[in-house]
Amino acid sequence: MTNETTTIDDERGNQIEGLARDLARTISAAPAGERERLRDMAVHVLRDEVEIAPAVSPTPAPSGTVNPFGIGIPLMLAGAVLLVMFPPVGLLLFAAAALMMLWGVATVFLAHREH
Repeated sequence: MTNETTTIDDERGNQIEGLARDLARTISAAPAGERERLRDMAVHVLRDEVEIAPAVSPTPAPSGTVNPFGIGIPLMLAGAVLLVMFPPVGLLLFAAAALMMLWGVATVFLAHREH
């Protein structure tokens, strides 16, 4: 498939070069005072006639947004386990879980309000 594409691109390139040479010969054959005007006209016609399509890029994978409420649940479970073994760390994880869950709830309400 790559060889076919390369061959087609080469053929198009050769055809465009031939057309450009023909156009250059036609403009060069015109009187000296008209050459610049004809060249500008050719450039403008080419710009106006050729539509440039935006490059087709593969569709990006859906970006998964992080749900803070979902992160708070495992933090709370880890905090419950560590509360027994290391109370300060367990309490810190409980506090982090509470903040994440509040953030998640607030995000839902704020996103709902914007729509």
